[in-house]
Amino acid sequence: MATLLDLLETSVARYADRPALGVLRDDGSRMTWTYRELDHRARLAAWRLRALGLEPGDRLLTWSPSTPELPAVYFGAIRARLILVPLDLRMAPETVERIVARSGARHLAIGTGREAPDPREAGLADFPQTTLEALVADPDPSFPPDWKAKLEAWERPRPDDVFDLIFTSGTTAAPKGVMLAHRNVLATLEAVHRTLPRMEHRVVSLLPLSHLFEQAIGCFYALDVGAHILYVRSRNPRLVFEALRSHRVTSMIVVPQILDLFWGAIEREVEASGRRATFERLRRLGRRLPFAARRSLFRRLHERLGGSLRLFVSSGAYLPPALQQAWEDLGVIVIQGYGSTEVGYGTCNTLADQGL
Repeated sequence: MATLLDLLETSVARYADRPALGVLRDDGSRMTWTYRELDHRARLAAWRLRALGLEPGDRLLTWSPSTPELPAVYFGAIRARLILVPLDLRMAPETVERIVARSGARHLAIGTGREAPDPREAGLADFPQTTLEALVADPDPSFPPDWKAKLEAWERPRPDDVFDLIFTSGTTAAPKGVMLAHRNVLATLEAVHRTLPRMEHRVVSLLPLSHLFEQAIGCFYALDVGAHILYVRSRNPRLVFEALRSHRVTSMIVVPQILDLFWGAIEREVEASGRRATFERLRRLGRRLPFAARRSLFRRLHERLGGSLRLFVSSGAYLPPALQQAWEDLGVIVIQGYGSTEVGYGTCNTLADQGL
């Protein structure tokens, strides 16, 4: 596997009509794409991006909440040999303006909906832009009958091609662009494959795809192992927990703040039930048991989370040991990742003999 395009095509060949990407919208409705559909939408995006006049090596801004259309446009840009410049929804307008100027981007692929950004706030009202939905829409009359054959004849990306230009602050105030080639990210995925367990992955995604952590692990790795990824557009705790249950989540990519928020919700329920002493006693007992037995011990709690939660991968900030221990008392492994956008991903603990 030389490039991320190879990764997608291999996954489509392996998993074809299995669910790949879905979204839970604010109104509770859902949309799901299979691996085959994701590939089709990515090809549509690739054709339209080239039809806009973008050439290999041109920079494409992406600015959107997480939704299935966003990875489709990522893979479309990769097929068209463009360079992605992901923008974070939380960036200040002046930061966005600076990134647009420094990146030399020629076009903006922008999301829609209540949580979508307003390009006018960053001085981008007149910047060339197309919605993600328009890029991945069904073919229109502008498509020639042989567009698929012509697309297949395009030169494919090479391992050392830069495909991602991520602006990150690191320890400084002004974000600097980090150039990532296919080879960089695939090396990261090799390390992840050696670390994470072989298991069925049903993922609920809450982190932004503009960050390498979610891109590499929550998207590229997840698709490589045939995961079913559900994006949740709402931050309403009730809807998030409903998504965990209905998706029967097995694994999540998180930052410590999310682990803390989830744990706080559990503790409030325990407190309200008047079973604090029993809960703490069971935690002490569970700590001495295999992980499968711990999940059985806290079966009712796990049922509230979908009944299948096995794994958190946490990174991006300091993870308090007591918080990690709390989740592992319940039978949920917490892998702590470390690294930087410039060098990729590593781990500080292992799953050896954890009994997942």
